[in-house]
Amino acid sequence: MSGFHVGDNINYGSAQNVGAVFNGPGPPEPTRAAPGWQEAGPRWGEPLVFVNYRYPDERAAADIEAELTRRLGPGSVFRDARMPAGTEFPGELVDRAARCKVMVSVIGERWDDPYALRLLHDPADWVRREIAIALTYGVHLVPVMVGARGRLVPGDLPEDIRKLALLQAPHLRRGYDARDVRWLVDELIRDLTIVMESVFRGR
Repeated sequence: MSGFHVGDNINYGSAQNVGAVFNGPGPPEPTRAAPGWQEAGPRWGEPLVFVNYRYPDERAAADIEAELTRRLGPGSVFRDARMPAGTEFPGELVDRAARCKVMVSVIGERWDDPYALRLLHDPADWVRREIAIALTYGVHLVPVMVGARGRLVPGDLPEDIRKLALLQAPHLRRGYDARDVRWLVDELIRDLTIVMESVFRGR
């Protein structure tokens, strides 16, 4: 997600899967989480996971989205770059952020630099709005730290999203590769009971 949102964040090229991003073969078969689980499960009527991000972190956001989609199935993940042309994006973003089961907030090295913090303190900033909506609606929020960075400082954040700084956050190292993305998604699927319950219900 970007402070300027759609014009800043939409990827006008074709999306690539994790294997293609790293110029290698597709990732190996994932570890099965539980009996009866199948890769690329049912086609979802609405997204289960919402990926929240700023433009500088778009590569990581796209890689996480691709691996989650590969594991959970088509339609399981929402990212703004996937919205069809002509979509009325404010309403779509608000609806998806409120109705998803899990929001993954991708937080890179520049996410809280001085410029980005100025954006965050603007109530119209879409990164902030999406996170605030998730917190308001009780969506399970997972920050994912990317690169060489420390934890967020609660006092740096607007009050309505300050809780984000207190949440446990998995990490993708700087220069991560496809194996790291698979490991991260393994962790997300293993640890987020709400995701697994929804998968097994076939929602």
